[in-house]
Amino acid sequence: MRLLTIAVVAATLLPHPASAQVQPSSEWRIGADLAAKLKKDAAWIALIDRSTLSVGRYRLKANAKDNQRPHDLDEIYYVVAGKAQFTAAGETRALKQGDVVFVAARAKHHFHDIEEDLDVLVLFSTAVATTGGMAAGPKPTKQTPYAENSARGATRIFYWFGPDSAGQVAIHYGRPRWQAQYGQFLGKPSNKRWRLGENFWTTLDTNMELTVGGVKVPTGQYHMVLQNVPKRGLELVLLDPALVRKQRLDAYEASKTSGGLRIPLSMQVAKVRAGRLAMELTVDRKQRDRGELAITFGSHLLRAEVQMHPDDK
Repeated sequence: MRLLTIAVVAATLLPHPASAQVQPSSEWRIGADLAAKLKKDAAWIALIDRSTLSVGRYRLKANAKDNQRPHDLDEIYYVVAGKAQFTAAGETRALKQGDVVFVAARAKHHFHDIEEDLDVLVLFSTAVATTGGMAAGPKPTKQTPYAENSARGATRIFYWFGPDSAGQVAIHYGRPRWQAQYGQFLGKPSNKRWRLGENFWTTLDTNMELTVGGVKVPTGQYHMVLQNVPKRGLELVLLDPALVRKQRLDAYEASKTSGGLRIPLSMQVAKVRAGRLAMELTVDRKQRDRGELAITFGSHLLRAEVQMHPDDK
């Protein structure tokens, strides 16, 4: 029997799908259950540790010294109780109960002059920013390094066949925020191609043959764009990266591309609105060779059926 496991975004691939653990959709930390932890004389108490977010309590006694160093993750402090001065990135302000402050990754920061015992709820984003992309700013006229401001997303299917892999398909993409003008492209045919994602190309990489939306997709890597064509409607277009590289086209120049595999997409109203572009590959548990690609952006849900054709082993 073929066994499938789906690893989405930053999920960890375990040695065998039978050992994979799915994180619950909710976690509860009841105050009464935390009482014993909170009574301990510990500066840091971990509360939640997920693949996308971690939360804890940071506590310092009055007049204590805060020895923390800069972190590699963005974080938010919410002051549950206490009074202190707080310095971040060279700016100092007084903090008290109910105050909230954001600190970017790698920025120097610390509490000091603590007047009353400090109890702070700390939320860490586990998304790590990369560097080298294009941020909003002057149009480059020569080779220019830019801070990467795009949250990156990924979705994949790992196809297990006994103890071995029978194939894998993965999509990596930038996650732009929804803007009202995008609705015009999705709702009105224009014959113009649109970058699907943000900054660098959105890529599909598969080492098994697929059928997506009724279109055969050979093994290989593809750049993905969207187009809205009169009579045909919305289509996902898979481009040969070699041809794109030959023209030295960046993803924002998607409108200059031509050709490619055209995959029809259906569109409906999304049940959950996506403030950022989101893609997900899912599997039909009753027909495990089949699944779906779902693209959610704003209140729009774009869908295409996916069929996998792994080599028999």
